[in-house]
Amino acid sequence: MFLLDTIKLALRALMRNRTRTFLTMLGIIIGISSVIIMMSLGSSLTHYMDNVFSSIGTNVINVRDKWVRDGGTWRVLHSTDEADYLALRDNCQSVKYISPDLSTTTPIVYGNNNHNAMVSGGNEHYLKLNGMSVARGTMFDENDVRALAKVCLIGTTVAEKLFTDGEEPIGQTIRCGNVPLLVIGTLQEREKQFNFDFNNQIITPYTTLQKRLLGRTDIDQISMAAAPTSDNDHVVEEVRQILRIYHGLQPDDEDDFEIEVQSETMDQLSGVLNIVVLILSLIAGISLIVGGVGIMNIMYVTVTERTREIGLRKALGARRRNILTQFLSESVVLSLAGGMVGIVVGLGIYAIASAFIEQMSFVLNGVAILISFGVCTLVGIFFGWYPARKASNLDPIQALRYE
Repeated sequence: MFLLDTIKLALRALMRNRTRTFLTMLGIIIGISSVIIMMSLGSSLTHYMDNVFSSIGTNVINVRDKWVRDGGTWRVLHSTDEADYLALRDNCQSVKYISPDLSTTTPIVYGNNNHNAMVSGGNEHYLKLNGMSVARGTMFDENDVRALAKVCLIGTTVAEKLFTDGEEPIGQTIRCGNVPLLVIGTLQEREKQFNFDFNNQIITPYTTLQKRLLGRTDIDQISMAAAPTSDNDHVVEEVRQILRIYHGLQPDDEDDFEIEVQSETMDQLSGVLNIVVLILSLIAGISLIVGGVGIMNIMYVTVTERTREIGLRKALGARRRNILTQFLSESVVLSLAGGMVGIVVGLGIYAIASAFIEQMSFVLNGVAILISFGVCTLVGIFFGWYPARKASNLDPIQALRYE
């Protein structure tokens, strides 16, 4: 009952001057809402990154060109080519799937319809390595790769742009640059990620893209996935040894290729993201300190305004701890009230962002709300302690004489 009565008295005292109370709470409101938004944004981005990488596989390992600075220009130490792919395919025992990977953007034509799309080249394992699947039709096989077959699979965006009259895409021939390609399948629709439309692409044998369309001998990268009995570290070491042997590198020579592990890249990005969100949250938390200073200032003013009241209460028998508890409770209630309003504001902004930003699903960080309550309580106690202690130490006789 004593605690309940103390809270009622605190609320009654704060409601005497509502405008001053609201302005004092404003710093806490801004600080708490900012912290909730920043921490929830961090959770949302982390969740979004997890979805992006899980859709393309976190166990994917890529081998690509290594660029070095030579004087004022950049150059490639060794261009990744088909010989590297064949060496790894034939000798790397710890790999389950492996595929060359190259791509380009080019106009695609069907009848009178023209559309720019990304054309990607790989082998029969390309879809598995890139988290894709066939919706209808079939995937090309190893024989198609060897024969430089003029076949392809198309995404839903390409199908919508080219076959505007409702024709069945499978079995139709489209023109990619100057190369006719027979559509043998359509790709399962995927969500946009980082504003990249995975559905606006065509998949064709890498040999077809490399030699018929681009006239190249190199490839962009080699993608592979570890066998169930192997881990990424073992695969990376085996790949490194095989390529060093095939490139004729001496023990003291540095690698002339780069190996990228998708899961490590994800961990690095998540680490950087967490640091950025932490820094932004700390910056937002500065508002809490400003709000706490505001509470301290107002509590000093309140103690001064109610000096005679304090003297009267002490003359009627109130103890120091009663005065201390009363003013400290006002500070805590003021801080918690600001915190609750700040939480409501933060959730409101969160809801608005969720409704208008469709590219990313927002995740509410419940820990941020719990932390907010704790921080508000600590701010109220920390910044309200000294004014409350000053009030409790007032001499009742001098307080009664105060004008």
